[in-house]
Amino acid sequence: MQFLYPIGLLALASLVIPILIHLWRIKQGKTLKIGSTSLLGMSAASNARSWHINEWLLFLLRCALLILAVFLLAKPYLKGSAITGKGGWILVNQQEFGSTYSTHHKTIDSLLNKGYQIHNFGYGFDQLRLKDTLNTFRDSLALSSVSLLKQANYLLPNRYPVWVFSSKNSFPLDDELPDLHLQLHWQTSPAKDSLSNSYVQFLNRNYKAETSPYSTRYTTVNDQKQDPIHVMVYPAESEDARYVKAALAAIGDYSGQQIVFHGPSQNTGNLDALFWLTDQAIDPNLSKLLKKNGVLFQYANGKINTARSFMVFDQETPQGPDLVQVFKSITKKKNDDSETLWKDGFGNPLLTLTQNEVHSYTLYSRLNPKWTDLVWKDVFVKCMLPIIYAEKPQQFGFEQTTGTGLTGDEPISSFTDNPKAKALTAAPKPLDQFLWVLTLVILFIERFLSFKRKSNLKQA
Repeated sequence: MQFLYPIGLLALASLVIPILIHLWRIKQGKTLKIGSTSLLGMSAASNARSWHINEWLLFLLRCALLILAVFLLAKPYLKGSAITGKGGWILVNQQEFGSTYSTHHKTIDSLLNKGYQIHNFGYGFDQLRLKDTLNTFRDSLALSSVSLLKQANYLLPNRYPVWVFSSKNSFPLDDELPDLHLQLHWQTSPAKDSLSNSYVQFLNRNYKAETSPYSTRYTTVNDQKQDPIHVMVYPAESEDARYVKAALAAIGDYSGQQIVFHGPSQNTGNLDALFWLTDQAIDPNLSKLLKKNGVLFQYANGKINTARSFMVFDQETPQGPDLVQVFKSITKKKNDDSETLWKDGFGNPLLTLTQNEVHSYTLYSRLNPKWTDLVWKDVFVKCMLPIIYAEKPQQFGFEQTTGTGLTGDEPISSFTDNPKAKALTAAPKPLDQFLWVLTLVILFIERFLSFKRKSNLKQA
């Protein structure tokens, strides 16, 4: 027997109450007529200090009542026994239970005859029954199939058989399947042949998206010619400027749009972007060359912070070897209300955006490798892409990608034998109902004996 609230057992100290009551019990006096009081002297002195319990049954019943009251407070329960019989789990998405059963009803019926149970392949693994094929379920908490398999691997014992029934694109595998100590069998339903087309706009271009159950392919619509982007990087020959120019040139090759670099001595027209990569104040003559809604990228000045950290981007945060290290940064002023796009690992701003007549980006670090290793990472070009176009797309671009849905008949997972895995147990059994009944029975017996004792005293 275990207790849900074992701290309630401290109330057992109340057992001292019936002990004190029975020891301090004052006997009711009797009137006895005698001829002389000289015979009472020695007898009264010897009986005045007699301490003992006469009503042992009442005493034990009252102690039992207090013990039961304490147990009810502590919520006792019996731990579920280990399930060692045949059977296993059938995992099905409850939103697709009806269609899945109609496709695999022979296999599912055969497993049910062997003692298998049907559970929702979702949060909580709720048990399902065949009559639930007619029900309509609301969408539950969305969890990846890999996360669900890890949870099932934790809950179920070693070598426990599990059958997963799903369509090929209903459970995307967003990560490699983990090593499992389960006997996993995965049955997939054929995906319906469907192709949908949609049109999206990105970087001032129109794209046609052709989506199938397994992939999405983007192609440009017609031959769309774009005006070149005029950019000035200052100082043009600095180390930081060379990194920026290389990244912008790669973006031009990717988007198919020409990027023209201008120097400060050239008599240029309106600029689309100005990268001011120095601690000096911006030359007002150069800033006037920016077009309306142009891009201004500049370094921040202020107190230098040397605490090492990493970059957290607005679009995505690289992990592993692509994690961007930050060696030095600038502390942002408290009265700066600009929007934060990049942060460090402590939550301090690294890149902010202010939108007035131009899109002004302020970097609270430097692109120099002594400040950060961003320029050595592949993500550097992806980070500069939304800046040069003054956009904040949810993705860095449209690429021909293969969907993460199931493409084979059965995903393969590594099996790892784990004899120490916890055994599957039945649900715990609370003892509240039994204790209440026992308490009422003992209370009835105690009241009956107490009433009978008082009646006997009155008759005496």
